[in-house]
Amino acid sequence: MKKKLLVALILCSSSVFAQKSAVLQAFKKYNVSEDVLNTNFKANLEKYAHEVQRTVTLNEKDKVYISNFNPNEPDSLKCTLVSVNGKSPSKGEQKAFVKEHDMKLDFKIDENTLKITKDDGTMLEVSYQYDPASLDKDHQFLKDCLYTLHIDAKTARLEKLTEINVKDLKIKILKVTKMATVINFKYIEKDKIYVPTDSAIEIIIRMLGNELPMLTSEKYTIK
Repeated sequence: MKKKLLVALILCSSSVFAQKSAVLQAFKKYNVSEDVLNTNFKANLEKYAHEVQRTVTLNEKDKVYISNFNPNEPDSLKCTLVSVNGKSPSKGEQKAFVKEHDMKLDFKIDENTLKITKDDGTMLEVSYQYDPASLDKDHQFLKDCLYTLHIDAKTARLEKLTEINVKDLKIKILKVTKMATVINFKYIEKDKIYVPTDSAIEIIIRMLGNELPMLTSEKYTIK
């Protein structure tokens, strides 16, 4: 019995290693930098002064937040919420904004989940999941999401990242039946980094037997 278990573990480990090796070989084949495996491209924006326009759509009503980031300001003033629906933000909105932007995220990829899902010579797609051990208590639900990198094999550039939940999620007190994310990128040649240009997160919340859709979109403009 122990011998069979040992053999199974060896075969499993070999398969996982082969999947990761295949991903790295594909990167080499298309001259794709392993930088595409960065899990926090949004942090790259902090090298530049930029504006973020966030639109939250709930019950067919939009709420638009405008914020600015200036890397040359003191830490407490780098990121400021400018307006909400064209008006000065309330104290509650300011407090929520500060809390969100004080949150430091450092999620890591579970290398055992790296897998090529498409390689047709035009597009290279690589999927993965997060290492649960790297997720804080507020983001444990992300372990049940699958992420896919969409890479242009001709240019060797990352075009977008998509995310989809693989099972229903529990986000604090909410039951979420769908969470689908798309983040588009551009490559800044002089600095050799990717930055997001826009993103959209669609969430469907199940509440009292009903499904409530919510869409959060963001547009990032470097000044």
